[in-house]
Amino acid sequence: MNRLILHILAVLLLWGFPAFAAEVVVVQGERLAPFEAAFHGFKDTAGVRSVERFVLSDLRGADVVRAVREARPRLVLAVGRDALARVRDIREIPVVYVMVPPSATADATGRNVTGIEMDVPAERYLSLCGNGLGGKRVGIIYNPAKTGALVQEARQAAERLGITLVVRRADDPREAVRELSSLKGKVDTLWLLPDPTVVTRDTMESFALFSQQNRVPVVAFAAKYLQQGAVAAIEVDPADMGRQAGRMARRILDGASPQAETPEHPAKTRLKVNHSVAQHLGITLKE
Repeated sequence: MNRLILHILAVLLLWGFPAFAAEVVVVQGERLAPFEAAFHGFKDTAGVRSVERFVLSDLRGADVVRAVREARPRLVLAVGRDALARVRDIREIPVVYVMVPPSATADATGRNVTGIEMDVPAERYLSLCGNGLGGKRVGIIYNPAKTGALVQEARQAAERLGITLVVRRADDPREAVRELSSLKGKVDTLWLLPDPTVVTRDTMESFALFSQQNRVPVVAFAAKYLQQGAVAAIEVDPADMGRQAGRMARRILDGASPQAETPEHPAKTRLKVNHSVAQHLGITLKE
């Protein structure tokens, strides 16, 4: 009932009721648990007097950008890809984003937009591949248009760590499967990038089969792929990312320039392991 009342009040606000001033307006894509955790983490650390929140999934069709402008906040927090896409054209108010993948922020950051990238540094993955799994030859399949920047970061990290990257390019899922076959006998570990061209439901079956047949562990970017054959995944901590965004917002509210606040990687990550796959491959990993 409370949620219904809040929804009605929010709709009334968006369709013509006078807006009231809030120090920070939060635009959140959905009421997903990770988004909620990020939002509460933000509130815990930003130290703001008043927060107004608009959840896009509750307000379909509403002019959220107009409502944000009428609320005249000192800062906007965008939680999720859809939220950032909705507010990215606001230029007169600092915008901090969180829970947004790098692929969705490439054209958004600039004079007034910055935030916490929802990714894990390449060095963290490669350290797991090299030290945790003993793989000195790490295979990557990627679409340059989707994850080219991440592969460039990976090349630099691999050089520092003494790891050899075996890289293949693919412009569609079928090509990704063909390139996967070419990695047989040439890699010790496969690293799945958050690349929607390469990682699909169908290609995951091929990655899992390749892993079993060649005894090559697969490292993924999200725990859901553990159930599809990956041996390990490194995840972000949404609540901690929210706290990180809160600290960034606090600095901006205290006078720092958003442009000077460069986007940050998550400060805290979590290792998840599929122990059945690890046992099958003869690997010992601790979470």
